[in-house]
Amino acid sequence: MKLGKLLTVIAVCAAWSSFGIVHANEYMTAEQVKSLFTNKTFNIHNIAKDKHLQGYDTEEGKHLVFIPWKDKISKRKWWVEDNKHCTSHPKRGDSCKDMKDMGDGSYQGFTDGKHTHTLSNFREGKHFDM
Repeated sequence: MKLGKLLTVIAVCAAWSSFGIVHANEYMTAEQVKSLFTNKTFNIHNIAKDKHLQGYDTEEGKHLVFIPWKDKISKRKWWVEDNKHCTSHPKRGDSCKDMKDMGDGSYQGFTDGKHTHTLSNFREGKHFDM
């Protein structure tokens, strides 16, 4: 009986994996990254600078960042490269991050293995809190 239950749990886990479900703390695939960001507004927490911003990524590759302390929207680009979410920056150049689904509606971005950003509150369309 115990063996039957164990085999059922293993079969269910294997089925979930085959459907491309992301498990917490695993890096996301290119398709998962595209699906997460395309036409979505999200909150950004820059860990190093402890700054809170909002982002919006269009289907056409525009990456808009609302900077609340400047009451300004910075226009940039975004794309997916090697399973990473990449963005341009007017002063710092391009940056690509591996993304991890934390399983609680938040996602962590890692640059060169270091946690640099936490993203959360993903919602359809452009909705900046201005």
